[in-house]
Amino acid sequence: MIVSHGLSRNLQRKLTGGALMCALLCMALIVKPARGAGEPAPTLTDSVAITIGFTPGEESSGLKERTDAFVRLLAERTGLHLKSYVGTSYSDLIDKMAERKVDFAFLSASSFVEAEARCGAKVLLKKVWEGPFYYSVLLVPAKSTIRSIKELKKKRIAFVDEKSASGYLYPLVAFRHAGLSEKTDFASITFSGGHDRSVQLLKKGAVDAIAVFSNDKAGVQTAWTQHGGQARDVRVLWSSAPIPNDPFVVRRDFYEKSPKIAHEVMFGLIEMNEDPAEMATVRKLLGIQSLMLATSQQYEPVREMVRLLRDAKGEGK
Repeated sequence: MIVSHGLSRNLQRKLTGGALMCALLCMALIVKPARGAGEPAPTLTDSVAITIGFTPGEESSGLKERTDAFVRLLAERTGLHLKSYVGTSYSDLIDKMAERKVDFAFLSASSFVEAEARCGAKVLLKKVWEGPFYYSVLLVPAKSTIRSIKELKKKRIAFVDEKSASGYLYPLVAFRHAGLSEKTDFASITFSGGHDRSVQLLKKGAVDAIAVFSNDKAGVQTAWTQHGGQARDVRVLWSSAPIPNDPFVVRRDFYEKSPKIAHEVMFGLIEMNEDPAEMATVRKLLGIQSLMLATSQQYEPVREMVRLLRDAKGEGK
């Protein structure tokens, strides 16, 4: 059975009891049906590089160097021929997956929902910061006179990307509930391309408010504090419902052709995250505290949010 082969002996020694059962269950959820008699096992030649994609939405400066270093570590761990690709935008990364130019990817929660619909992306793992969820927050300077979402009317606001859950989509729902239209009710809208870039815009006074991620609902640990700002210098105008953490996914057709390779990549990541010799480096390169097994069902709240926005735009089902 593919599930048992996907778990390395090293990892099986580390996972015991309920943890091992959870790992096996998650593997079972993504396992491919057994091959027919005489059907050869799918393989990839050494000359074919497996591409892992990364979103450009966080700490964009030096991101390519960090992702290259991370992929080198994973290649050493698995023995696979790997390379990294940093999307020019959230949409670009989804396009590359649909074009079969990217095989695995770290996506945002909302990008996963779109990639799932377009190219059958299958979730394997999810990032963990302070917990299994994060939040979207709207931040304004502490000295700002703006005290409610409605008071953002005719103000300048910075979003991250149109595919960013915390940096655009969840705030968009809040604006709709407050009776504001992103098309007509703001003095200007800027898509910065990264949470760190939105923080810089607010620091410079180029915008009146920003929509960014927060590790907690109270907005104590946000993109603002992560990028050198002091919590006392901003005020949280609004905080969202919990958002499932960013997933690590594989293209469905890649998995169906090469399930064992997909498992090698997945559990190689888990082993790196648990290896005392590598965990600090891996967590720094990815900007996380840990990685967890994940399932598609955990992203149902994000699908519902996307459906609400789509229906509000009159795009139908």
